[in-house]
Amino acid sequence: MTTNMKKITALSSLIVLSAFVFFTNTTQAEFVAGKNYVVLDKAIETETGDLVEVRELFWYFCGHCFSVHPLLVNWLQKIDSSAQFVLQPAVFKDPRWVFGANFYYVLEELGEVNRLHGALFNAIHIQKLLSPNSTQKDFITWLSLNGVDEDKANKVYESFPVKVAVNKALANTYKYRITGVPAFIVNGKYMVNTTSAGSEEKIFEVIDYLIQKESQ
Repeated sequence: MTTNMKKITALSSLIVLSAFVFFTNTTQAEFVAGKNYVVLDKAIETETGDLVEVRELFWYFCGHCFSVHPLLVNWLQKIDSSAQFVLQPAVFKDPRWVFGANFYYVLEELGEVNRLHGALFNAIHIQKLLSPNSTQKDFITWLSLNGVDEDKANKVYESFPVKVAVNKALANTYKYRITGVPAFIVNGKYMVNTTSAGSEEKIFEVIDYLIQKESQ
């Protein structure tokens, strides 16, 4: 190799290295604590063992939760192998929030979350079949229209496990000190929402960044 070629090769390597360093530093600086995500005052114990827990707190009647849901579904198809997603209804001391949480935990007890979670969002926000002013009967009727036994659904709705789960969700909601939904808690340490991230799409970029941060 000639001296000129060696110089060109060295220069090319330096440019590539500089670009890599610039890109890495830019990526690391792109998301800042207190700006793009919130560091919780006290870390909350996670439920996912060695995997990074990504927990969504949501409310079925929340329009923003509804609009984020398709983005979440797409993101879950490529979630990092070092992370695990956990779904949890947020519960504040308001009967409407309890009502929405009941919906989720009934689906969970029935083993129907995967099949009916998205359908329930659609029933509320597109079809307008249910609202915060609906009743247990309205929800059970909707379940029966979607192939769930009505008597079984009623028993589950009024069951002890559902009541316990709702109460636990209430306690957890206050632990995370969120003021609205959707809110994503990463590894019990960080909170990301639309406001902090800057947009619904950006939420998942920040979450990916925090997953990598916690996986190091």
